[in-house]
Amino acid sequence: MTNIWKKKSIFFDLLNWLRLEVRHCIDVMHVKKNVCDSLIGTLLNINEKMKDGLNARLDLIEMNI
Repeated sequence: MTNIWKKKSIFFDLLNWLRLEVRHCIDVMHVKKNVCDSLIGTLLNINEKMKDGLNARLDLIEMNI
């Protein structure tokens, strides 16, 4: 039986995670809220919550996406 307290965070799979000096300072609650606000705002086309603007579209073109 595995111990649930010994799980490795998915953040350790990120490339720059091990180089961060203060890994413990990421506030998961605020990250989750910001990601959900952005996704819901984009999906429901709420202008105040959307992060999908002209600059974002131009960045995608620049990245050949």
